[in-house]
Amino acid sequence: MTQFIALLVSLAIEIPIVLLLIHFLQGFSSFVELLAMFALACGATLLTHPLAWTSNQIIIHDLIFPVRIIIIEAIVIFVEGFLYSQVLDLGWRKGLYISMIANIASFCGGIIIYRVIELMQ
Repeated sequence: MTQFIALLVSLAIEIPIVLLLIHFLQGFSSFVELLAMFALACGATLLTHPLAWTSNQIIIHDLIFPVRIIIIEAIVIFVEGFLYSQVLDLGWRKGLYISMIANIASFCGGIIIYRVIELMQ
């Protein structure tokens, strides 16, 4: 899977989840606020995905897959969680909750899509 396809998969999975979780936690007062939350979710993924992808490529020969992924995803979850907690004024636990759910779903979805593509070849 290319980095671009992986980024599209991450955006397609994470954005709806983030919006849904924000809706449940605090709701949207207007369509403009919904668009702002959409932009925030896009921005968080666009910030962390290239860093995660590049980090994985750099340490691919040094650490086994599970260890690499746990380290990289933990950093991503903390960075995105911090962004959500600060921008949305939710508190750090809720920010991490949003980020963790979205990133676990994105990672699992990406693995499933990768395996399906691999089987089709």
